[in-house]
Amino acid sequence: AESFGVQHIWVVKHPDGRRRVSKSVTKGSHHWLSQHRFDTIEECIAALQEGGYAIWATDLSSGAVELTSGDDLRPFPEKIAIVVGREADGVSPEMLAAADRRLYLPMHGFTESFNLSVATALVLQRCFDAEPALVGAMSEEERRAIRHDWFERLAGQVEGRAAEYAHWAAHPPEP
Repeated sequence: AESFGVQHIWVVKHPDGRRRVSKSVTKGSHHWLSQHRFDTIEECIAALQEGGYAIWATDLSSGAVELTSGDDLRPFPEKIAIVVGREADGVSPEMLAAADRRLYLPMHGFTESFNLSVATALVLQRCFDAEPALVGAMSEEERRAIRHDWFERLAGQVEGRAAEYAHWAAHPPEP
């Protein structure tokens, strides 16, 4: 998600109570994301609906729409939540019931599914290809707040550079 510029990640605690970030997989990128955590799927669904998000879930059932081209995805909602389930059992029945749209990635080999990170990347890439305005989509106010938070965190890691980083937060350097 972070590599694609997706800022907000919504995480639901596993039913057995685990909430684990695999640091060997994320390589620290999870530190730069805005993580919204929920104890139950119902809490997450309620927050998404209250926030006005359309819920699009990956699903391998016959009711899902094949994700092949941008035309299949239009029209894009103003706010969208892409839900990808666990490799072991996919998206929960509760989340599928709440989904506005169910999607699947076509496969042409003998394997039944892509692994979680590959499937997520492919779904995101297809969405960004279909709707380029989604890339980096956030208000300038939110962008400034996130930039300030990032520079503040970076300043805490480099002794004596707090004033310089504060200046950069207010006047970001060119990429």
